[in-house]
Amino acid sequence: MRYQIADCIVEYEPIYEFLNKKMESYRFAGDAKTQITLTMTEELCIQKQAEQPHLTLEECEYIFVGLEFYRKLLLQGGMMIHASAVEVDGRVYLFSADSGTGKSTHTKQWQKYFGAERALIINDDKPAVRKEADGWVVYGTPFSGKTDEQLNRKGKLQGICMLERGKTNEIKRMDPQEAVLLLMRQTLVPRRQEMAEKLLGMLDELFKEVPVYQMQCTISECAAKMAYESMRGEGI
Repeated sequence: MRYQIADCIVEYEPIYEFLNKKMESYRFAGDAKTQITLTMTEELCIQKQAEQPHLTLEECEYIFVGLEFYRKLLLQGGMMIHASAVEVDGRVYLFSADSGTGKSTHTKQWQKYFGAERALIINDDKPAVRKEADGWVVYGTPFSGKTDEQLNRKGKLQGICMLERGKTNEIKRMDPQEAVLLLMRQTLVPRRQEMAEKLLGMLDELFKEVPVYQMQCTISECAAKMAYESMRGEGI
């Protein structure tokens, strides 16, 4: 089967129903050339599950296909970021943080504030980011973590926010070099030096062109309003 994910034509035959359902909305019926071929097999799923018995076979396929897609996406000039991506009026805002910090909870506040029809969760765990001719774009992917919050759509990247829990709502613009160090924790850094250098070059270019913020916030619609008003006036 062929899929279109992050504007890449991807060839893969899902093994188990869990990933098959997640990838269904990305099916591609055109005749464009395949750019990414994924190679997971049932035998490899069984091997991975034996190494990590707390995972089901379906979870093994989902996790390791996602990792393979990420590595091959780098070769196509894209990356995946551990973040929750919310789109408002065609612009996408990325909120990244360590697991358990509350990035998903924060973007849910955007839906409460704007309404779920206007504030769309493109992906709640691993959106893809690529640079196009007219700027940086965020894409939904089938790899949405524990939730099924993902849409097969894309939007212009307006800004990136590193999220922290706080007792008050405060947001500030970050220095790009400081932002690189924080975001490196929220993406997969390849072991191969040339691939790691490719990722670093991509992040360096991204942060020169897209504003990055650091925000401490409460779980409230007021925090969503503050983030939107602070980030919407800048960016590409």
